[in-house]
Amino acid sequence: MTREPTTVALRWPGTRTLKAARAAIRRGLPVDIELPLEVHYALYKHLHPDRLHRPSEDIDTSGGAELLAPIATVAGLQDLKELEPAVRTARYHVHLTSPEPRLRLTPPDAR
Repeated sequence: MTREPTTVALRWPGTRTLKAARAAIRRGLPVDIELPLEVHYALYKHLHPDRLHRPSEDIDTSGGAELLAPIATVAGLQDLKELEPAVRTARYHVHLTSPEPRLRLTPPDAR
């Protein structure tokens, strides 16, 4: 019987969020980072600069480590850029959802 790996749940900002996320990635565990609610609009604008934003518009986007760069351009989320090398090396999948902003990092075998 195969068990699903335990997801490491974190909240941003947190004094140890980056360290805990990197440790989880090294162990091959999925990471779920809850982002502040107030970054929804900024995330949308940074990910879709050419599209008009309606307040109810959802974000549901996925990719690799390269997705962390535009996310990290949002004020208050800059330090997320520090996760990019670990995510790239481990070949993790990045999934961002919002209006309740959540960043999910999953190992390649978990998709």
